[in-house]
Amino acid sequence: MFSNNKIINSEYRKCKAKIIAGFILCVLTACLLLAGAIHYSDLKKNAVHLNDVIIRDTEKTGQIAYADIQGYMQFATYGDDLGYYIAWDEDLFYIMSIKEKDYDYFEKRFTDDTVSYRFWGFTEEIPEEAKSYAIKTLNDELEQEYVNYNNFYDVFGDVYLAVEKEPKVTGIGGFFKTSSMYLMGAFLTGLFGLILLLTGLSEKKSFKVLEDTSGIGNNQILSQIEADTTKYYENLKLYLTDDYLVSVRNGISAVRYSDIFWAYVTKHRTNGISDYNYLNIVTKDGARIMCGNGNTFGKKRSAATGQDHDEILGFIREKNESVRLGYDQENLAAFNELKKKS
Repeated sequence: MFSNNKIINSEYRKCKAKIIAGFILCVLTACLLLAGAIHYSDLKKNAVHLNDVIIRDTEKTGQIAYADIQGYMQFATYGDDLGYYIAWDEDLFYIMSIKEKDYDYFEKRFTDDTVSYRFWGFTEEIPEEAKSYAIKTLNDELEQEYVNYNNFYDVFGDVYLAVEKEPKVTGIGGFFKTSSMYLMGAFLTGLFGLILLLTGLSEKKSFKVLEDTSGIGNNQILSQIEADTTKYYENLKLYLTDDYLVSVRNGISAVRYSDIFWAYVTKHRTNGISDYNYLNIVTKDGARIMCGNGNTFGKKRSAATGQDHDEILGFIREKNESVRLGYDQENLAAFNELKKKS
């Protein structure tokens, strides 16, 4: 903790809380990925024959399944990259889909139509628009009305096999397909966790400006913050000390008045409505500090924030007569010249 300053200590605790929360979320991300891997491993170990999935009452789609196929024929396409096929073994008909780019891979395996070849994939619900094509194709092939809408389930079932090359079923592709809920959860917790962790670490690093560098238990910025002459703007979370402007929002930002090149107020709007204003502080080395966020929603709050910002800019001018105040073309041109020199 930093001296007895409750405001700074509270801000320091907040950044530590972000680090802890971020770390916990990252651990949860790892747990979700592990749970997804276990879930996929269990599915793979318990892969069943396509017909066993068809006759189930529940959990029919998204299952890893296989079928030992003796032959197949195409009856429909979906776009340019997917074909639907009627397939069969010794006793049953099935519907399966094969990606066009994989068709040659499977076609080369069928060198003997008396031998069954195992196809792996994931079960999906048969699209309604595909049923009429399957009915017509099989009836034309058998030259009789073997299947219709009334007995479609008895002939083909209600799910088809979305065929994948075997490495994809047993590798990362299968994991992504069967563990999507775990992956979505891991993505969200990982994203928020990483943002919190990195934000917390960055804010914690900013507190180094308050560490004792004199070796005698004293820090100039901290000492000035605690001085009687220092003014604190509670709504803006900003200190004006004798030599420093110090922001204590989302970490610590401190700048000497003598180092300020340009300062001005920026209005922030959400959906066209002004909700807060903040100070843009530009230093002589081109660094930019955005601080002093003040609520402007409502006339009273807007007026109070405007008064505080005017007072702060006036105080900066007292401490640094050469500072440029306000946003205009002259000051912008001067800033652009500063950037060219730095």
